[in-house]
Amino acid sequence: MIQRSAFLGASLVLAAAATTAGASDAADIGLVETTSEFDVAAFARRVSRDADIRQVWDAGKLNPKILGAVKNSLNGLQFGFGVAPDRIATAFVAHNDSNVLLYSDAAWTAYRLGEVLGVHDPTGAVVTSNIFAPARSASGAQDPDDVHGFYQDPSITTLQRRGVRFFVCNTALVQQAQQIVDSGVAPGQSAVDVARSLRHSLLPGAMLVPSGVATIAYLQSRYRYSHLAEE
Repeated sequence: MIQRSAFLGASLVLAAAATTAGASDAADIGLVETTSEFDVAAFARRVSRDADIRQVWDAGKLNPKILGAVKNSLNGLQFGFGVAPDRIATAFVAHNDSNVLLYSDAAWTAYRLGEVLGVHDPTGAVVTSNIFAPARSASGAQDPDDVHGFYQDPSITTLQRRGVRFFVCNTALVQQAQQIVDSGVAPGQSAVDVARSLRHSLLPGAMLVPSGVATIAYLQSRYRYSHLAEE
């Protein structure tokens, strides 16, 4: 079991974290994030830029291979079809279990997310930190066939450097906060407390949205993004 002192220390780190774009400081957001709490204009700035290809990736059930699929799509469009990188607009919308991809290591540690949310590596061991975020490539090589190079790195950090915008479902976040409290790993905290900490510990650049599935529908209808998913 995590020591209470260690837990409280980690919680203080979360509470002191900078506010992530899209999260409200004015009041605690409930299960439904309202128009008064969600910055629609900031969202529009992220997704409305001029582009020849617009794609939205639907990440619901946790399957980290979807990050590799995003990488493969970018490579195919850029190197196969000859679409300039700045003409490709890619949105990645996490909801349901996939929210966990976009929480910081501080949250993973404080709330034992791998254990509580059932995240395991290929050997069956519980994942104890966000292994999906850090860049895996130390190489700046521009050869797309270099398996250790930039273009073959599916990490969230590298995908962000390639222009991918990441979004986190508030509804799923609130539900996960309750799951964390019910698991007993957050003594003395309510689901509201945990949800607040999770909102303040999203990965840099990730934006909270009212609902992941609503965001996908909105991107398709309003901005003509094509829908993609990895099962």
